[in-house]
Amino acid sequence: MEQTLNQILQELQALRQDVQQLNQNQMLLDQNQKQMSIQIHSIYQSTVRLENGQPKDIFALLEKVHNNFTDKDSEVAALNKRIFRLESEFEKFNRQ
Repeated sequence: MEQTLNQILQELQALRQDVQQLNQNQMLLDQNQKQMSIQIHSIYQSTVRLENGQPKDIFALLEKVHNNFTDKDSEVAALNKRIFRLESEFEKFNRQ
């Protein structure tokens, strides 16, 4: 009977240790969850900043492309005038 009582006490102590270990693990999980929540919030804020900045970046790129096309259009127009003058001169020489 005394031996059975000792076994029960040992099992009870083992259960208490297991419960303490579970409590410690639960506290660690809670801490990790809080840290992850903070990190997720930080990622969310970064994403919002990036999304807010995208239209400005896209507009700047489109403006640059437009300016490049405008510059090239004026260059092409100047080259077309030169070609027209050369063709006119060439036709004059052919008529003579």
